[in-house]
Amino acid sequence: MGPLAAAQLTRTSLSTSTGATAPTVARSEVAEWESLVGASFLIGGEAGKAVAKLAAIERPAFDPKRPAGLARAQPFTAWFEMDTRLAPAGQRTYTVGHPTKGVINLFLGRGADKRGKAVVLALFN
Repeated sequence: MGPLAAAQLTRTSLSTSTGATAPTVARSEVAEWESLVGASFLIGGEAGKAVAKLAAIERPAFDPKRPAGLARAQPFTAWFEMDTRLAPAGQRTYTVGHPTKGVINLFLGRGADKRGKAVVLALFN
């Protein structure tokens, strides 16, 4: 697969009755992003700010052996589509804005163009 992107967010957790730590925000984070599929984001790239549509969220099967110290319990990939002429080159951190998510810095990769649109991806590991 082409370049991947990483974004780290704080993990919130609760202690369970067994003393184990159960992630809360991290488990719901992917669902929050899934609810935004089809929404418009503003990505600041080399050609300036441009609108990108969140086209899809992909998440691998949950791995119970995933190390607990990672930023989130469930990794996922966010796929954006946008005008090819305005798409960022990728392989670095860009500013991404959305009315409910606010402005966040994401390391974005560039996928293969699809249906005449540039594909940009962010890996939330």
